Amino acid sequence: MNKQVSVNQPGVMSKDEWSSRVECAAGHHLLELYNLTDLVEGVLAVRVKGESDAYLLKPYRLFYDEVSASDLVKVRFDEEPDAGPGRPLNYASCSQAKGVLQARSDVNCVLHTHIPATTVVASIEGGLSPLIQHALIVLNEIVLVNCDIENDDEAVEDILGQMGDKKIAMIRNHGILIATPSVAETIFLTITLEYACQCQLSGLQTGKQNLPFSPESAEKLSKAFVSNPNNRNIFDGSLQWEGWLRKLDRANSCYRS
Repeated sequence: MNKQVSVNQPGVMSKDEWSSRVECAAGHHLLELYNLTDLVEGVLAVRVKGESDAYLLKPYRLFYDEVSASDLVKVRFDEEPDAGPGRPLNYASCSQAKGVLQARSDVNCVLHTHIPATTVVASIEGGLSPLIQHALIVLNEIVLVNCDIENDDEAVEDILGQMGDKKIAMIRNHGILIATPSVAETIFLTITLEYACQCQLSGLQTGKQNLPFSPESAEKLSKAFVSNPNNRNIFDGSLQWEGWLRKLDRANSCYRS
């Protein structure tokens, strides 16, 4: 029988777990800061450092900018979400987080959300176009997927099968799933992708013909971005991470509490 997990976790917390909690809470606040949330819906799950079978989720009732490190609930792969009063966790979020983190040891952070521009571009013919530099940065990490499976566990398995080792699944008529090694990279890719999609939709609204990079140029430039060792800490979010935390601290965010 699977064990139940409650919101209040007893026991002594390790430094690694607290660090994971602070990063996860900060990620929630950054998603809200950049308008990349859908009320209380969606999931940002983070694997606990040093505990490969445990991950953190926000309580379902909280908006993203209300999440603090101590609010987060630690769940293990062999546990089920607490079914008690108030529905403390979003069960779909648990399925998504567990499914991805169990299947991919290279992933420590999972985001699923339904942000407007990205969701629309995922649902139009051709998906993301190599129109601007931001699109080229993420282009080689994207898979455009279909998923109309109602069962959460089966849906995650299906999407993962279509993703392979890519980091971004643009899900037609639904949203995105982003799976990366870190919170910082997840935030960076989400901001970059949404900006690229916003620009693409703005270009379509002009009524003029958009002039994207040719397929050959797009492939060459996209590979050059990600393969250049000088760009590695730029495109994985590590260059921006401390600045993002300073931004949250200036705003008196509660993520560290």
